[in-house]
Amino acid sequence: MRPSRLLEAYRLYLAEGNTAAFLRQLVQWYSEATLQRLVDSGDCYSRRAAALALGLMGTDASIPILGAALSASDRKLRMVADDALRSIAARQGSAMHRQALESVVRLNECGSFRQADSLATAVIGEHGATAELFYQRSLARFNLDRLRAAQDDCLRVLARHRFHYQAMVALGHCYLQLGDLVEALFWMRRAIEVYPDLEHVRIQAKRLERTILGK
Repeated sequence: MRPSRLLEAYRLYLAEGNTAAFLRQLVQWYSEATLQRLVDSGDCYSRRAAALALGLMGTDASIPILGAALSASDRKLRMVADDALRSIAARQGSAMHRQALESVVRLNECGSFRQADSLATAVIGEHGATAELFYQRSLARFNLDRLRAAQDDCLRVLARHRFHYQAMVALGHCYLQLGDLVEALFWMRRAIEVYPDLEHVRIQAKRLERTILGK
């Protein structure tokens, strides 16, 4: 369908915030493949609208397109693509995976890292893993000083989702704790390449550069 229909629905969504109505129109008019093409080659507003739409109805097949949009010149598109990727990640796996992920996130937020590690490990062992479960387990293991295990989980995340800049940042922090400043800087720079809006990581990377160069 013409992008104008998407823009009409997008403007109405921005004005009213009715997600359900926006989603109904999307399902009626657009396939996931069409929305992917619009993110990749539409005008500024069509790309934002299509990225938002993929956040609501997209699958893992949309991760490469949205991942590439994380470094687009349009900052608003970058933000929408980031939110869309998080939404897709939250829908990955079975109901068991999603329920477990919510629990592991809460445990990490509460500082219950040993419980988070145990729960994530049990679910992964019995039901398989999603990228986000590996990522959350990596956070728990980092805080338990299990740095090598945390690194392994981050690499598993990136094997499934090569635009997962949070895992890249986490890898950088692991290498920093292990004293490998060059490798830490590599992963921080890589995260910034994927998603340029990581100002706190950019600042840390500049400090690392000065330290490595002895300045």
